[in-house]
Amino acid sequence: MGSAASKPARKLARAPPAWAGARTPNVGEQAPTRPTMPHASETKNDAIERDSKDPDFLANLSKLGQVKVDHHMQTIRPAANQAQRLFQTRLQSEEQARSARPPRNLLVAPSLLELLDERKFAKTPQELAEIAEKYDMDVEKLERLARYVNSVSVQEDSVRRWVDEEGVERVMMLATWVNPRVQENRPLVGSGH
Repeated sequence: MGSAASKPARKLARAPPAWAGARTPNVGEQAPTRPTMPHASETKNDAIERDSKDPDFLANLSKLGQVKVDHHMQTIRPAANQAQRLFQTRLQSEEQARSARPPRNLLVAPSLLELLDERKFAKTPQELAEIAEKYDMDVEKLERLARYVNSVSVQEDSVRRWVDEEGVERVMMLATWVNPRVQENRPLVGSGH
């Protein structure tokens, strides 16, 4: 970014670095040894005492201050709670699967799709109630759900077909939200209108 004139010139080192010219010792020569310092010990010695008196570490500890403990805190185990909830919902699901009749207002996805499709063609509130009863749903719950979820509908005049450069037929269409005809004359349940 920018011209080369605006960048600082690269400066090369004039003196060789300290490690330059270093070589491994010959067999007859001995490498200089550093005094070995024990890393751990069962008893405190002077080296351990010196290491524990790090001024930066002590300064940081004093900045933090004393630990404040709230003795009224509750133990939180989110992983355990989540696992417990998982087991409870799985057990409930298994019990519902064993029962001869599924619980009211609970549908699997394909049944919900069928219900939402049939709902679009209801012309009277009575028809809507019959459709809801057929799927063992409360009409109020169905209407609340239908405010946010619907089955796919295609706007018929929006369908376009063409063949691309590779000879593949492409189809594009516009999805639309379709409410039942019965709702065209009345507001949605819970909409406040």
